Amino acid sequence: MKDKALKEERRKERRRKAELIAWKFFNSIKLALFPEDITCDLCGEELVADTRYNLCAECMSKLPTVGDHICLNCGVPLLDEADFCIRCENSDSIFAYNRSPLVYEGIARDLILSLKYGNKRYIAKTLGAMMSDEFIRCGMEADIAVYVPMTEWEEKKRGFNQSELLAREVAERLKLPLLPALVKTKDTSSQKKLSRIERAENLSGAFACIYEQVKDRKILLIDDVFTTGATANACTKALFKSGAAEVVVLTAAVTPKKIAFETADGGK
Repeated sequence: MKDKALKEERRKERRRKAELIAWKFFNSIKLALFPEDITCDLCGEELVADTRYNLCAECMSKLPTVGDHICLNCGVPLLDEADFCIRCENSDSIFAYNRSPLVYEGIARDLILSLKYGNKRYIAKTLGAMMSDEFIRCGMEADIAVYVPMTEWEEKKRGFNQSELLAREVAERLKLPLLPALVKTKDTSSQKKLSRIERAENLSGAFACIYEQVKDRKILLIDDVFTTGATANACTKALFKSGAAEVVVLTAAVTPKKIAFETADGGK
């Protein structure tokens, strides 16, 4: 089973490399005709000055960033003197912690949705730069970067895996080796309207690690949005089964929305 999954993942990786070569070729032609980094990724206004991120000054000023006082586990901004948010006080995490540069609301949400559903893949470059800066700002450490995978059907439906695009940007900027170490072994229903416990049940057994190189290594797990931690926990379980020493999570944004907490019998 594991050998079959490994062969399939290697086949997919060869396909990804071929697609990447083709994308780079056509992108080089596009860049010659339409240079990148001349308009804001959000509002489309012309950039009148060089910026670290591909955003104009006005959009940058509106971005909801996490700030300094955050939950030590999920990284969401805190408005009181507590160390943990209510979400994390009522749940257990297997991963060490999550960090995000943005809060998933306002124009940060618009930016991520434009990447995921608007097919604006170039936004991964801007978000990847922010995530890399957050990694450094928070003093995070890792030996290997991995990303949350999709099933082949899910990836074909969307056309790409946004977590992989973000991971490629982050890994390149941080000079970390990037491994497609995780595979998603089953299609799952949408998480949007599920409670915390339902999300965990939906993802139970959905991921497997097929690379032995994660053994005894500190792993950086990359995804787009952190909500309840169900996805991060499910992926971390798979990585720990293959001997990973520690897993830290880096996402583009953390949602402030509180998912309803349930009792043991599923009541709210």
